[in-house]
Amino acid sequence: MDCDFGLVAFDMDGVLVDYTSSWTWVHEHFRVNNEASLIDYIEGRIDDLEFMRRDIELWMALKEDVSVHDIDEILRPVPIIPGIKDTVSALHQRGVRCVIVSGGLDMAARRIAEENGFDDHIANSLACDDRGRLTGEGVLRVELTNKRRALQRFQESFGVSEERTVAIGNSFVDVSMFGASGLSIAFNPIDDEVQRNADVVLRSRNLTDVLPLILGR
Repeated sequence: MDCDFGLVAFDMDGVLVDYTSSWTWVHEHFRVNNEASLIDYIEGRIDDLEFMRRDIELWMALKEDVSVHDIDEILRPVPIIPGIKDTVSALHQRGVRCVIVSGGLDMAARRIAEENGFDDHIANSLACDDRGRLTGEGVLRVELTNKRRALQRFQESFGVSEERTVAIGNSFVDVSMFGASGLSIAFNPIDDEVQRNADVVLRSRNLTDVLPLILGR
């Protein structure tokens, strides 16, 4: 039996990744802090590209010739929320497409997508030279304050309306996705704004707990 919904968009950091941010995971590895840049971004003094540029510069200042492979290896042990594969499988059985929409790092998103059977993913990346070394620039695919735009690409490619879309996120940057969905779920929310704008607030240590909300309608 088909589901009322045709597409579920999952945020990655804090939802699929059991950690605040894949970017922060790398910062922790290098023992650097981007709090000043984060404040500048939130208060509108810098844009997404400059925000990424400043983060990458922190790493490059500590390791000469840091490469995409280095970052991929750093991200490999990032903790993952239990139940991802079972959730995607159950949704697929009901004809629902599953995608990742993240402002995090695409090497983590790609690995999670491939290992758990997601239909597609979109996340931000790191520019590198022909030897794989970071250039210091980011590759912007998902604007943090406009994740709705990235979600709409999947809605168009899969032919699914906003009303038949579910968006799952944990922070204020996911609210724009909520506005383009028929059901919005704040999963282990970390701020008041995402809770206020969600249809459902869910606190759980297993992703499969979203299934009754999506399939039980």
